[in-house]
Amino acid sequence: MRLYLDSADVRGVVGADVRPGGALTALLAALPSLLGREWGTPDTLDDPHCRYVVDLTGW
Repeated sequence: MRLYLDSADVRGVVGADVRPGGALTALLAALPSLLGREWGTPDTLDDPHCRYVVDLTGW
């Protein structure tokens, strides 16, 4: 599932790919610290709703 997040620490909307269930609550609590860094996104990003995408499915 892709969550769309906006943070004052990161320019633009960030798309975070996560697995629903399990530790999703812990992931949501940790997201502000994870978004404190710039996330690289390829120029071929196919999601018009966000500027960056981070894959947190293995987190």
